[in-house]
Amino acid sequence: MKFPQSTMRRVVLSTVLLGASGIASLAQAAENNEVAVPMGFWNLDSAILPLSGTYGQVLLANYRADSVKGSDGNDIAFHKNISGIPVTVNGTVNAKIKVDGIIPKLNYISEEAILGGRYGGYIAIPLLKKSRDVVVSVTTPLPAALQQKIGAQASAAASGSTSGLGDIELAGFIGWKYESLSIVAAMNVDLPTGSFDRNSQVNLGMNSYSFRPLVSAAWSTESGFDFAASLAYNISTANRDTDYKSGQYLHLEYVGSYQFSNNVKAGLHGFYLKQTTYDKDPNGTSALPLINGNKARAASLGPVISYQTDDLKTQVEFKYLKEFSARSRPQGDLFLLTLSRMF
Repeated sequence: MKFPQSTMRRVVLSTVLLGASGIASLAQAAENNEVAVPMGFWNLDSAILPLSGTYGQVLLANYRADSVKGSDGNDIAFHKNISGIPVTVNGTVNAKIKVDGIIPKLNYISEEAILGGRYGGYIAIPLLKKSRDVVVSVTTPLPAALQQKIGAQASAAASGSTSGLGDIELAGFIGWKYESLSIVAAMNVDLPTGSFDRNSQVNLGMNSYSFRPLVSAAWSTESGFDFAASLAYNISTANRDTDYKSGQYLHLEYVGSYQFSNNVKAGLHGFYLKQTTYDKDPNGTSALPLINGNKARAASLGPVISYQTDDLKTQVEFKYLKEFSARSRPQGDLFLLTLSRMF
């Protein structure tokens, strides 16, 4: 079997991120619009298995969002019935979200084949620092002191910060190679290992399980241009404490790159997220309420560049993704640095 040279330069060391690094599986319209680690961790090499062996990685993630969008794409509005006030209290909500993550990851690729392809798996352990600073401004005509008091109480109820272990992700996969075409099928599972407090509005974990089947494909060319895409479908169980159930969603990631030399390649990366079923909050526990049921949607696009050493054992990749067209979820920017090493 003849492999294109651009593929041979790449397959010895790959980041093997076979999903959105589901550490972020609930970055859709999740409870309280939480974000663990956002979408955008998948890349070109995710659809091309490297040579057999064990690979270690460290991912450094920085996510910043200046707003949380409602179902109409505008900033979320505040509507509250308060005892002693004869009218509904309305207002605007401005939210600033920060997520910083250090994510060690261990990958394994088999030497032997099964069903005509090599198999493997990985574990990713997110160490997170998260914060959300919400400012609610009351627009209903009320005495100034009362407006300020209501706004301050509502802001405090939806704000918070925390740090520690997030939800661990496990994955199993199998990959095939057909000349210039590579295909990888995977199943990702997120475990409720991050701490969750129903009285806190910012938590390290989602307190639920998430299951995400995924298929990736990559097309490599002799000219150095490579293209890849991944399609996943996420299903989550209900929060074990609050019964909040995030909706199911389709998640497409895509990337195109050019191999400038044996060491350097660069291109464009993006994702598209479309929630297919509504969130459900039977106990009304979310501080940020369901807006028309909540069905998230979002897209992103940005540059990616990677460098691989001559011995093919070490790879460094940097990407920046700008989110846009968000609905029922935060809208922000992701900076991601990935360090990979073959043992």
